[in-house]
Amino acid sequence: MVRALLLSSTLLLACDGALKHRGSTTPELLDDGWPVATVAQSGLDADAIEQVHQRLLDERHFPGVRTLLIVKDGALVSELLVRTPADRDRPHSLMSVTKSVTSMLWGIASDRGLTPPLDTPLCEVLDAPACAGLADERKRAITLRHLLMMRSGLDFENVDFSREQWVGRPADPLRAILDKPLFAAPGEQFRYRDCDPQLLGYALERLVGEREARFADATLFGPLGIGDVVWNSGPIGESMAAHGLYLRPRDLAKLGQVMLDDGRWQGRQLVSPAWRSASTRALQPSNDPFDYGFYWYVLTDGAGFAAWGSGGQYVLVFPQKRLLLVMTSAPDSVGFEGSRLEEVVALTEAIWR
Repeated sequence: MVRALLLSSTLLLACDGALKHRGSTTPELLDDGWPVATVAQSGLDADAIEQVHQRLLDERHFPGVRTLLIVKDGALVSELLVRTPADRDRPHSLMSVTKSVTSMLWGIASDRGLTPPLDTPLCEVLDAPACAGLADERKRAITLRHLLMMRSGLDFENVDFSREQWVGRPADPLRAILDKPLFAAPGEQFRYRDCDPQLLGYALERLVGEREARFADATLFGPLGIGDVVWNSGPIGESMAAHGLYLRPRDLAKLGQVMLDDGRWQGRQLVSPAWRSASTRALQPSNDPFDYGFYWYVLTDGAGFAAWGSGGQYVLVFPQKRLLLVMTSAPDSVGFEGSRLEEVVALTEAIWR
C-alpha cells in the first residue's frame, strides 16, 4: 500500500513536470575544504560517468535520487544535482548511514582511551539500574562487540523499534530495549537491526560524558569544517545512533574521504588506521549480498566498502582506486530502483572497476 501511494505521488509529480533536470556536473570551488578537478584531470572514464548520469537523469529509473558526487585522489571531480541545485547545500537524511558514523565515533573514542575492550559486557558500562532485575539474565552477556556486529540477540524489529522508541517515547528508552526478549543467545546470530547501534550509542554517551552529536561536533565534524548538521534526538535527549543524522552531500563525502584515506582528512588523523581497518573488514555474512563489518558493508572481491542508508543513501569507498562515490536520495523511496546497495554498485561499476 505504501509503495503504491509513493508510486502514485511520483507519477503525479511527473505529470506536472519533470522531476529531474540536467545541469552542470562540474563542481564549483567553494570555501568548504574541497579541492576540485575535472573528470579529464582525474583520469576516470568520462563516457562511463556520462552513462551513469544519463541513467540517473532518466525519469523511468532511480526515481528517488537527488545527488551523486565523485571524488578522485582527494578532489571533487563531478557533482550531479538531479532535482535542484539547492540540494547541494541542503542537509539530507542519511538514514542508516548514521550507523557507520556511530562506528567512526566509537573508533575515535577508543583511540582516545575512553572505551573499554570490545568484549566488555554492556551492563558493565551502563549505570547499575539499567540492567537491574532483567527477566533473562543471559542479556548480561551482551558485549560491546556483539552490538557492533549486530549480534545482541534482542528481538526488536526495526519497524517496531522506530514506532515504540521515537513515536511512543518511553520514559526509559534504554530499558525498553533491554526488556525485549532474546531470539538467540548473545553473540550467536547476526540480525541487522537498529536497537544494537542505539545501545552502543547509549554506551558511547556514558563513556564520553556527553551526547553523541556533541562528541561528533568536537572530534569529527568540527575538524572537518562541517557545521550544518542535524542529528535527531530521542525522548531523553539521546542522539539517534542508528538513523538520525542529516548532512549535506559534500560533508558526507568528507566522512567517506576520511575512511578512504586511512582515517585522515588532508593530513590530519581523525580516526586511527587500526579502527578504520577493523570496522571495514568482513567479519560475518549479512542478510544481503555483501558481508558486514562494524556498521560498514564490505564489497565483493575486496573492491572496497560502503555505508548504506534506507531509500538510497550511499558512501562507496574504493581505496585501491583512490575513489569515492556518494549518493543521496529521497529517504521515502524504499523499494524503488536505487534503494538497494547492489543496484548502485552495479550502476557505477564501469567507473570504479
